[in-house]
Amino acid sequence: MINRHELIDVATIRLSALLLGESTFFARSVDAPPLVDVTSETTLPVDEVGDPRTAGRCDVEVDTPCGVFETAYLPWQWLGPEYPTLVYHHGSGERPFDSGRFSTNSVRRLFCGLEEDLPINLIAVRAPFHDGSSREYIRAMGELENFVGMLAASAGLLEALTDRIADRTDGPVVLSGISLGGWVVNLHRACFGSADRYVPLFAGAALGDMFVSSVYRYMTADAARRRPSQLREVLDFEDAFRAVEAANCAPLLGRYDRIIEYDRQRPSYTGMSLAVLERGHVTGSLAAAPLRQHVLGAIPGMDDETVDF
Repeated sequence: MINRHELIDVATIRLSALLLGESTFFARSVDAPPLVDVTSETTLPVDEVGDPRTAGRCDVEVDTPCGVFETAYLPWQWLGPEYPTLVYHHGSGERPFDSGRFSTNSVRRLFCGLEEDLPINLIAVRAPFHDGSSREYIRAMGELENFVGMLAASAGLLEALTDRIADRTDGPVVLSGISLGGWVVNLHRACFGSADRYVPLFAGAALGDMFVSSVYRYMTADAARRRPSQLREVLDFEDAFRAVEAANCAPLLGRYDRIIEYDRQRPSYTGMSLAVLERGHVTGSLAAAPLRQHVLGAIPGMDDETVDF
């Protein structure tokens, strides 16, 4: 029997699909080179990334085989080179730098407004197509090549930031992200692997299956769903992900997640210490306290306190 966590996921996606109408994922094209190949060939010279210790947003263009994509990062908190640095990537459709009174995004939910400052350097990154309206974002996602380029560009920015931060600090560099951000973090691990620790939340390595078999298929164009092997061939990166040393990854999945399905994504994490939240995708994403505790507990040198999920 479907529980309330699953029901909320299903209802959220079905309503979103209804509101989208014909503006679904990959409605215009499903032609794109494999995600892993595009990411591996994406290069962003380190000197094009500013000093991450400097306050203020920094816009960065990333050149990929799918074109040039605009990304950005914002040093949210910088305490000093002796502290660990967490680079955090937002979820799909978020505006991560929006700090308006009524705005909400995962970086603010997880890491801001606490009674005590977190003992970390915190840098938030913004994926391509996440600086405009939701309509503009979903229109760009009408082409699979844009989706592939977006992920590759974000992973390329993470790589440049990791390199730059490692050159300027003594502490570890940790990459984390939720949903879309979790996929980017895992993709970076599969293609670059240069961070000290990876903490993906609600993500895996079988990305194509999310659009083919999960409830998210209702957000995918009919023409794209009729080519499931194409989506899997372009988007899945399980082999590359599993080839990396397991010890540097601390994943978290939702047991009742109907978007990033637990049973489908769990095999990607074989041999790793997998945390499981007894919630769905929507309800789990709103559970700021356990998510924050999981991320902080995975940072080398910080206490890993037990949390009742």
